[in-house]
Amino acid sequence: MMVGYLLIAATLVLFVYYTYQHLRRFLRATKKGQEGVEKGYYLLSHTYEDPAETGYYGVFQQGEKTLTLEMSLQLYLHTSPPQRGELIAKDGKVIAFNT
Repeated sequence: MMVGYLLIAATLVLFVYYTYQHLRRFLRATKKGQEGVEKGYYLLSHTYEDPAETGYYGVFQQGEKTLTLEMSLQLYLHTSPPQRGELIAKDGKVIAFNT
């Protein structure tokens, strides 16, 4: 009878241990995927076109923080600064800007 209790206790300990390990691994992988991603509520203060690089850029501000990011042509044409919205950016490029 005592062996049964020990077996159940060992099973529970191993279950908790492996669940903890998988949770840590999952959270670490999720955090690595979020590196370099900028998210938040920003003000698009102005946009400009860089003829030398044939690129479109927007200047986003949040308090004292200022980001200059590359925008797609579609986003450049459909935004009229100043405009507030939720910004998602990665590697210096705007992924989404939702007003």
